[in-house]
Amino acid sequence: MNRIILLIFTLLIGLQSYAIKPTRTYSNTPVKMGLEHEVLRIETKDGISLNVWHLPSSETGTPIIISQSDAGNMGDWLYLGLYLQAYGLDVWMYDYRGFGESEDFNIIQNQLFHIEFTEDLAAICDYVYSKTGKVPALMGISMGTIIVNEYIRKADIPVSHLVFDGYVADPQKRIDKLAENGKVVMLPKGYKNREYKQKNRNTLFIVAEKDQYSTVADIPKGNADMQQVKVFDCEHISGFFKYPVEYTELIVSFLEGQLKSD
Repeated sequence: MNRIILLIFTLLIGLQSYAIKPTRTYSNTPVKMGLEHEVLRIETKDGISLNVWHLPSSETGTPIIISQSDAGNMGDWLYLGLYLQAYGLDVWMYDYRGFGESEDFNIIQNQLFHIEFTEDLAAICDYVYSKTGKVPALMGISMGTIIVNEYIRKADIPVSHLVFDGYVADPQKRIDKLAENGKVVMLPKGYKNREYKQKNRNTLFIVAEKDQYSTVADIPKGNADMQQVKVFDCEHISGFFKYPVEYTELIVSFLEGQLKSD
């Protein structure tokens, strides 16, 4: 299985341009992988239909909602969902508008993100909270860390814990770093740049040691009792693909440890 996971990562990296590059065809699906699941269509407040995979836990698992990176679709991260489900979490995966089998959307590929993706996460959070009655944990991967941060600024429901891999602390600074490497990327029109801070939230930051864009130095200084940092010897957002068991156990132990103190 580890060879398959590494192959998926290789394909995903091929799509990574540090701009938005969705794919419509799924490399993996819960049916292909024989997972217990349900497929849902959830509508956003602005009327966009999203494709959602729910991987339920056989235990009373914590709901965790995964907001993926800027390339591919949720099928590329399904092995992560499989591992989290196997370790007892209630996993919710979704495709942003314009990704996978979610409704069409005019993607501007040289933008760092679309602010509309925040509406997508909001719809998923509302649904999960109303269905389970539990406060969800949110996981953001690369661009997904921006989406999670934008959402929690004005969230209508409580959020328990945050897991970030490939953290973007400041969108404009990320764009400046990309420009140094010849990549022309812009912020959404009308977006007012801000630096994201996690001072009073239970947050796990996962950092790739060989990542030139997301480093330990980018992690905001906050309450040491509420932050955990783990560095993996790998490239940008490749920790799970290289160390699937350790990566998964890190997330599960973080959530369980924090939940016991809530």
